[in-house]
Amino acid sequence: MNITDPAINGYLCKLTPTSHPVLLEMEKYAAKHGFPIIGPLTGRTLQQLVILTGAKRIFEMGSGYGYSAISMALVMRDGGTIECTETDKENIARGRKHAQTARVGKKIIWHEGDALESMQKAKGKYDIIFCDVNKEQYPTALAIAWPKLRRGGIMVTDNVLWSGRVVAQKPPERKTIGIRKFNRMIYALPDALCTLQPLRDGLMLAVKR
Repeated sequence: MNITDPAINGYLCKLTPTSHPVLLEMEKYAAKHGFPIIGPLTGRTLQQLVILTGAKRIFEMGSGYGYSAISMALVMRDGGTIECTETDKENIARGRKHAQTARVGKKIIWHEGDALESMQKAKGKYDIIFCDVNKEQYPTALAIAWPKLRRGGIMVTDNVLWSGRVVAQKPPERKTIGIRKFNRMIYALPDALCTLQPLRDGLMLAVKR
């Protein structure tokens, strides 16, 4: 199921300026190897959020080889940090290389290992938390991450429409069940103001009030 009309999506892609050279290289790698990344449309949304919040501390639960982190680091003010989480050493090495090439390596800190465990151990409050872990883990990720988000901060979660499976898959699989549960949970938080954006594969924006 297409989340947006393919013609509209194509129009948005054509309208969007070409990515930063390093991001463009990462996009080509993702296309060639079938590696899931947020892509330029969502990447620019994250950049807007970094600018609007003046984010100095960002935590990513699930970073792959750093496409979203580098996207945000490119517009983050000097002195800010983005903590990335990844289990694959090769992805971390690739991410570090791309970050250095983009001249944002000093802004990015890598944690090797489970994203939820790293988030659990994290100290202090964050301006932005980006969630893109295994989908069945989304409800647990919310429970761990939300207390670590500052008031006025934003939790951003990818794939919350799951290619339409949240409404079309019957019976839903574990990943779909996890996403649907997460969506209900985050909208029910008394201190959250949420919008689910039908962008790419669905992007949840939740501001902590």
